[in-house]
Amino acid sequence: MKKPFLIIYFFSVQLFFSQIVFQNEPIVRVRIINTVDTLRLLFNDKWLPSNGDSLIFSPADGEVMFTIEAGKIKIYKSGNSINLESEGFTLYSSDERGTFNIKNVPFGVGWWWESKEDRTYEGEFHFYVTKENKFEIVIHLPIEEYLKGVVPYEIGGDSPLEAIKAQAVAARSEAIKALTSKLYSGEHHDLTSDVECQVFSGNKKRTEISDRAVDETKSLILSENGKPINAYYASNCGGHSELIKNVWGDRPGVESYSVSHFDSDDSASIDLSNESNLREWLFSNPKSYCNPNIHSDLPTWSQNNFRWKVELTTEAISEMTAKGKDLGNLVDIKILKRGESGRAYLAKFIFEKDSVEVKGELKIRQMISPPLRSACFVVDKTDAGFVFYGAGWGHGVGMCQSGAITMARNGKTFEEILKHYYRKAERLNAY
Repeated sequence: MKKPFLIIYFFSVQLFFSQIVFQNEPIVRVRIINTVDTLRLLFNDKWLPSNGDSLIFSPADGEVMFTIEAGKIKIYKSGNSINLESEGFTLYSSDERGTFNIKNVPFGVGWWWESKEDRTYEGEFHFYVTKENKFEIVIHLPIEEYLKGVVPYEIGGDSPLEAIKAQAVAARSEAIKALTSKLYSGEHHDLTSDVECQVFSGNKKRTEISDRAVDETKSLILSENGKPINAYYASNCGGHSELIKNVWGDRPGVESYSVSHFDSDDSASIDLSNESNLREWLFSNPKSYCNPNIHSDLPTWSQNNFRWKVELTTEAISEMTAKGKDLGNLVDIKILKRGESGRAYLAKFIFEKDSVEVKGELKIRQMISPPLRSACFVVDKTDAGFVFYGAGWGHGVGMCQSGAITMARNGKTFEEILKHYYRKAERLNAY
């Protein structure tokens, strides 16, 4: 019988010169749910509580429902209800690769792609009840298995192998850095499973090639001066990457993020922080790895986001940008500062009664509901309202996943892809 993971060995770190090295492959604690008060599960193997309780779950139970009543967990199983005295609950499988399905897992919460889907997970499962009487579900599993649930969701399990390997290294770097910096950590978790961290979906979209990419890059991360870096990445940079200081001014500005560049091998120079230059560039057909007009075999999710348009009536945009305040209609939007890629990071929303200054690339995007795909946009006022013309999907820092796919299809290795996007970083074996 498989024994539950022991947190005691989760995070063993050894300092050797200036390098951070894990003595063993670390176990990560990933929060996958924290917004629902009811869970419906199907067990594909025998699952047991870690405290030695006789409560056992198996495929014969059919659908099992977990709810919260009076701050405690209640389970409906095989026609019976079971009240748990504790506010937490842990399950592990008798099969080392045992899995269970969770129905209607929410994802993309607050974004335009928000939805729910059934997902399959493995690892050790921890159930907690939050102060808001919601389930906080956390999985403990080895980091390489975690990555196999990240990589295919982030770049697609059918992408070229070298692109997926580049994604695996970037995702592993992000996870290792998060473990050491506690950037995304909470009381029960080290990482989360949605866009604020990395998308982790369990086994649902794993493929043979995505698993292979993780296995063939095992323990490889990106580093500077012997220390891991956050290897940020985004879906489609729109043709130009952005400086980290213009997106996350409070995060470490390592050397790899002190440069931004066009997503091509050319050294073209144009000041996209200039409004008129940006407007001309947005309506042109720039040479870049992520341009679907040039690289027509890019995935649909990339093709739809290289250039985009959003139209909103004055009434609609006024209501969403006022954020509940009585400001009157929105009169104008002024972009006060832009980064090297043209992404806005300081803007003023001018209303009839007052104005609101918004600082931060993501906060500007989130003024619109659902949030804009990126802050690389120009905006026109019309008789009916406002029209946004934009480029890219995401913050634009680090690797462009769309560009990585094109580079791989053009014969570039994962090392060459990583060097293109993280120009001052080096590879390091983390454990």
